[in-house]
Amino acid sequence: MSSISASWLKESWKRWLAWLALASVFAVACVFLSQWQFSRRAEAVARIELVQHNFDQPLVSIEDLTQPFDAQNEWRPVELEGSFLPAEAVLVRNRPYNGTAGFLQLIPFKTIDGTLVAVETGWLPSGNAQDEPDLIPLPSSGNFKIWGRLRVTEPETGKSAPAGQLASINSAKLFEALDSSGPSINSVYVRLGESYQSDKTLPKILGRPDLNEGNHLSYAMQWILFALMAFGALWWGVRQELRIRRMAQDPSFQPKVRKKVGDDDKNAEDAL
Repeated sequence: MSSISASWLKESWKRWLAWLALASVFAVACVFLSQWQFSRRAEAVARIELVQHNFDQPLVSIEDLTQPFDAQNEWRPVELEGSFLPAEAVLVRNRPYNGTAGFLQLIPFKTIDGTLVAVETGWLPSGNAQDEPDLIPLPSSGNFKIWGRLRVTEPETGKSAPAGQLASINSAKLFEALDSSGPSINSVYVRLGESYQSDKTLPKILGRPDLNEGNHLSYAMQWILFALMAFGALWWGVRQELRIRRMAQDPSFQPKVRKKVGDDDKNAEDAL
């Protein structure tokens, strides 16, 4: 065996060294990908913990949490009093719900002290014959005392949208069209917690978000397994080449054959 190994090393070490380098690069890439998945899982777990901690907190005034706003207060319930501006209501595009295409309704709300707040009033399904809901209910212009949960305003996407629609829930973008010199809260919007409609059908109020952390942990473990498999495959290839070379040079060499489950039973049956 020693002579076979020496001959093999002399002839093949450069080739197998190249394969070792390739396996090492592949393993390093797998490690980085696994760390990326671990990071994504940590972010998902942090979001879940934030929702669980904040979602059912007691109601407080919106001013208590937005001057200034701390992202750790997202999903906290807040109350505000004032009036909707139904003439300035818009639809936010591409918001499916349970697999059904639809929109979110976004309406400016002016508090009793004159501050503008963006309020997401719920979900509306796409229409049957056009790219907008068949029915777009709007609140009256009277005084309302409402409550909802704080959400971080979404960034602008740069995508265009038809008149009366937005591509994202961006509070500053909503207020651009308003002729108002009063203060506004641009860092957050309020997801309505209870419908302003008496029948409470549409817009549909969105409830607790999905708290599933996803498959990031299993994906991370798979990438680690792939890294180990790279070196395992390299070791298997080296052993196989050694085995083939020895069989070619030593006719008396009989490689070990791994016994399979059930071989003893088969041999006993053949002996009958």
